[in-house]
Amino acid sequence: MSKYRNPLTLMLLIITGVVLGSLIGTSFGNTLPILSYGPQPLGLNDLELDLGVVYIRLTLLMHINFASLLGLLLAVLIFNKL
Repeated sequence: MSKYRNPLTLMLLIITGVVLGSLIGTSFGNTLPILSYGPQPLGLNDLELDLGVVYIRLTLLMHINFASLLGLLLAVLIFNKL
């Protein structure tokens, strides 16, 4: 087993693959519409916590498209080749 196969490397590859895939999908979405195809944003929208002194508003949304899923798949395949 290689020294590069650890969970941190896998997470770094997955995040990089999804981000680059999403950038490619939004950039080339006008020429190839299938790359930008995807559902509505997934995640938490406006989670609010009011403690009287501190007010926290948190929004975590993921815009997943077909290209980001391809980037995820490619990242996992690269991890398996390490």
